[in-house]
Amino acid sequence: MTDAPYRQTFLARALADGHAEITGEGRNERIHYVVAGHSERWADPEEKVRAELWAELICKYKYDPEHIGFEVNVPRRTPNDFADLVIYQDDEKKMPYFVIECKRADVSDAAFTQAIEQACGNRASLGAMYCGAVAGSTRRLLRFDKFPPGERDRNHLADIPVRYGNPPEWRFYKNANGQDLAAVSREELRAAIRKCHQTLWEGGRRSPIAAFGEFSKLVFIKHRDEKDLDRPDGDPYAFQRRDAETADDLAARVSALYDKEQQLEPDVFTDRIAMEPPILAQCVEHLEGISLDRTELDTKGVAFEEFMGSFFKGDFGQYFTPRELIAFCVAVLDPKRTDLVLDPACGSGGFLLYALDHVRREANRRFPDYETNADQRENHKSYWHNFAQNNLYGLEINEELARVAKMNMIIHDDGHTNVVGHDALDFPEFIRNKKGDLTEGRFDLVLTNPPFGATIRRTEKGDGYLEQFQLMRYLGKDYPLHTQMTGEGSETDTRLTPRQFRPRASIKTEIAFLERIHTFLKPGTGKAAVVLPDGILTNSSLQGVRHWLLNHFQLLAVVSLPQFAFSHYDAGVKASIVFLRRLATGETVPDDAAIFMALTENIGYDATGRKTFEVELEAEITGVSRVERHRCDLFDYRVTYEWVARENEWSERRREIIPGTGIVGHWEQFQQKPSMFDAARKVHLGHEPHSVFAVSMGNLLERLDVAFHQPRYENLTARLDSSPSEMCKLGDLLESMSSGATPSRNDPSLYTDEGVRFLRILNIDDGEIIERDLKYITDAVHNGELARSQLAVGDVLMTITGRVGSAAVVSQEHLPANINQHIVRLRLDRFRCLPEYLSEWLNSNVGLELSNRAVTGGTRAALDYDAIRNIPIPIPSIGEQERLVTEIAAKRDEARRLRNEADAVWQGAKTSFEKDLLEGSKSD
Repeated sequence: MTDAPYRQTFLARALADGHAEITGEGRNERIHYVVAGHSERWADPEEKVRAELWAELICKYKYDPEHIGFEVNVPRRTPNDFADLVIYQDDEKKMPYFVIECKRADVSDAAFTQAIEQACGNRASLGAMYCGAVAGSTRRLLRFDKFPPGERDRNHLADIPVRYGNPPEWRFYKNANGQDLAAVSREELRAAIRKCHQTLWEGGRRSPIAAFGEFSKLVFIKHRDEKDLDRPDGDPYAFQRRDAETADDLAARVSALYDKEQQLEPDVFTDRIAMEPPILAQCVEHLEGISLDRTELDTKGVAFEEFMGSFFKGDFGQYFTPRELIAFCVAVLDPKRTDLVLDPACGSGGFLLYALDHVRREANRRFPDYETNADQRENHKSYWHNFAQNNLYGLEINEELARVAKMNMIIHDDGHTNVVGHDALDFPEFIRNKKGDLTEGRFDLVLTNPPFGATIRRTEKGDGYLEQFQLMRYLGKDYPLHTQMTGEGSETDTRLTPRQFRPRASIKTEIAFLERIHTFLKPGTGKAAVVLPDGILTNSSLQGVRHWLLNHFQLLAVVSLPQFAFSHYDAGVKASIVFLRRLATGETVPDDAAIFMALTENIGYDATGRKTFEVELEAEITGVSRVERHRCDLFDYRVTYEWVARENEWSERRREIIPGTGIVGHWEQFQQKPSMFDAARKVHLGHEPHSVFAVSMGNLLERLDVAFHQPRYENLTARLDSSPSEMCKLGDLLESMSSGATPSRNDPSLYTDEGVRFLRILNIDDGEIIERDLKYITDAVHNGELARSQLAVGDVLMTITGRVGSAAVVSQEHLPANINQHIVRLRLDRFRCLPEYLSEWLNSNVGLELSNRAVTGGTRAALDYDAIRNIPIPIPSIGEQERLVTEIAAKRDEARRLRNEADAVWQGAKTSFEKDLLEGSKSD
């Protein structure tokens, strides 16, 4: 791999030689072709392609500018049909030689085929020998000196002849001056990737992921072709279409190249190329002019990452982790070049590539002169390249995705042979049979985002598969609460006998992955960064999983992500990033061990995928380079751009995390001095209500989520402890609690215009039942399917999703009524607590804070029954409750009166305003 700078474009040379000039700015910017006396708008993407090709004809192919015509009128064609470029053989421009159509770089296959036909028609009308179409790096050239006008396959032309000479056999030759492959910009590479995928997708005949798998095979062949050390200088590359080579012949030759490489590395790709020859030929057209080897790693990384970021959405969103989250995990774990790194659910390989990039940037710092110093260059390469080849491992159950990950590793040079297409949750011996290095207790770091929500069922996997997971005994409410540690990784159950233990028929994938991560890590030192749904950290039904987790790992840090963190990829589960260290045999974590915790809001993008970094310009050299600082809660990026004249825009070259910034910086401080992050301290990131703090192991209680342990709740707890009233839990005040339901049949006839009220979240607002957008159900449904959720006078209704904690009391005027599943019905022991008092307490600022603290994870924020029962309630005497309720009711009536008065004043002001506008003010 050579990190070569981009070549000077042919257009830059033509501009410097005075053949053309660019004038004006913005929309008025134009390019002037001096000799031709022709001018065009420079912002047009097609014009940029034509200008670069025109300059290449002059600078590389040695044609005189005087012999190149623009917008040549074509006789016997549509009256307004013009050829983009025509090369003539004579000064009078009477003898057309080569006709070329130009299209923007990212043109569709259909539009490019149409351009070919247009070029062929124009050639026939003008009587030229050659024609072709060019769209960025994609070009198709045809010769008709000895072929009929309708031929489109056997007459392939490898390259434009130099100054009317004989057509060359090949276009690209190794280390041949002016004929070698060159590095490309991000925009060129991105356009080529997109066009390849579009070609392979074939309008829907292949699934997008299958198309990407075929694309990976081509990238594999091309990469190996460029890296072929046995090819002498001056010999042609094999991954290109030679002169007069048919699509069938090209496909046969490329398949032979693939078969050869497949024999050398049979584990990389296991199946044959599955492309029809015309499709394969089109893909070769898109890729043959690009050097994957010479193009900078940063450029390749950004281009492939951007493409996959848009590709892995929708149906494939579960396979893609947003890159800001990956970069954060890698920065926190800080992999070293000696570390063995594994992602057991590697998807497209993002975690592995960012770990590689982290080590490569360390090599840049250690060998700052590697680009100019030969000794440093060799040391620099070996520093990160050995890590890439020998220390990065991935497991991916989806074979097509494993192929994508291998391709990603190949273009980053390389480590692809350590990516294995296999189920990471399979029996360990079967995994070892696939790759002997994938053994238990071997890895220093595990970085992963395991699949969420999928269920592994005994009926699907067969005998023994589920039983291999110790965590099966910790699911549900009957897990062994009391255990005796008998060495790292094993426990003795001192509460349940085997007869009491009830075998389960399934386990969630994210839970099984926790145990498998533990299996792969080195005892005592192995660390992991894992994205987990908040349900594992919060739900009472998974307390056993948390118990197992804390007996097998030291919890290092928990970073809470916003609800929208995965929304762009159609996954709405609330999640956190959890950092763990596997315990050594017999090791326990002391109660005073500090756990780093952080809340985030701005993670660099929003729910739509739009970037939300705060951008600050650090440096700029006009028309050359630009450096920006991009801030989010996680870290600050330093982003370097270069000006690409042909695209008339800034092109990103690289981005890297600035040490000591954002939560990464707080983590670095925490490691140096954990005591400064004591649980009473709140460290602001600059955007309320974010906080960074620490919790001691002894204060974890039953939950591990950041929101539950926020320091702001300490003041709340202190206020509750100082209350003169008796404190009890809500569950102690209840006679019963039940949630509502929605009719199971999606039948419009179940709902009526009037009848039995069917209350939803929007009908409960600040202590009142609001009959806004009210739905009604039939008496049959009310007394039948929903009979269990019927309401009675004095019931307290509490919302458990959405606006969590809002409450109201049911009175006679609201009946009959039912509630949906997002509301719970609380029936109280009225000798201890008045319904109206409980409702007012739940709606108070403190009450809402307590409810929101008790929210558990899942796709939607929600309160479960256990969380509701544990909400603390101060209970004064019944007489005091009555006084407080009467007082706040009076204030609510006063507030309602003032709101009505304010509304009347406002409506009057609007009416007066409208009258003045329509009828004229009195002053007029």
